Amino acid sequence: MTFSARVPVPAPDPPVPPFAPGAGVVLRSIRNRPSASPTPSFAVAGIVVADSEDLSVVATAAGSGMARRAGRAEGPGGRQVAPLDWDGSHEVTSWRGPTVIRVHRSGESWSIWRWHDGESWVGDWYGNLECPWQRSPIGFDTQDWDLDVVGIGAPGTDSWRVEYKDDDELEFIVQIGAAPAVEAERIREQGRLLHAEFTRGSWPFDAVWEKWLPRSGVEPTPLPRGWRELDPRATHGG
Repeated sequence: MTFSARVPVPAPDPPVPPFAPGAGVVLRSIRNRPSASPTPSFAVAGIVVADSEDLSVVATAAGSGMARRAGRAEGPGGRQVAPLDWDGSHEVTSWRGPTVIRVHRSGESWSIWRWHDGESWVGDWYGNLECPWQRSPIGFDTQDWDLDVVGIGAPGTDSWRVEYKDDDELEFIVQIGAAPAVEAERIREQGRLLHAEFTRGSWPFDAVWEKWLPRSGVEPTPLPRGWRELDPRATHGG
C-alpha cells in the first residue's frame, strides 16, 4: 500500500460535471493494495448541498449508508484493520450521530467537517487530511491519510485550541511496512499546513456555515448501487 498525492484511479473521461443540490452521492476513500487493484476501503453516503468547480459540500445524516474495511482491528487502540491484512471485504453499517457537513475546496489536501444536531452546531471542528476530491459518476473519490487536525472552541477567540489527531495511526502504518516513512512525512507536512489554517481561523472557519445546511433537513441516504466498483482502467500504481 502507498499513500497517493491523487486518487489512485483514473479520473472519468469525459469529466463528471458538478452535482445538483440534493443529489445523493457516496464519498469513497480509495486504497492501493499489494497484488490487487485499488478498492474503496471506506464509503459513506450523503447528499450534495453545493457543488461547483471550486467547492463541494456534502451532508450526511444519521442512518446513512456506510461501509468500512472488515477484519480484525489492531494498531493503536485497536482502531483500524491493518491495510496489509485486509482481504478487500467490507462491513456495511450506517453513519451515527448528528448530521455532518463536509466542505472541500478544489485542490486542497483536506476537507473540513462540522456537526449539526438540527438546532445548533455541536462538537469540535475536524480537518480530514486526504487526497483532493475527484468526482466519480456516483459521488466523490479521495484517499484518507489517517492524520487529522481538530479545532476546539471558537475560532478567533482565546478559547481556540488546535491539536493533531491519530498521528499514532499514521506511525503504525509506517511501522508495519504499509507506507514508507518519507510518505508519512509528506502527510505530516500537509498536516502542518492544515494546522496553520486552523490556527489562523480564516476560511472556511469564518464562513457562514448555515448556508451549507440542507434547506429541508437531511434524511438518511443509502449507499448507491455499485459503490464498490471503480473505473476498470485502474492500475496498481498511484
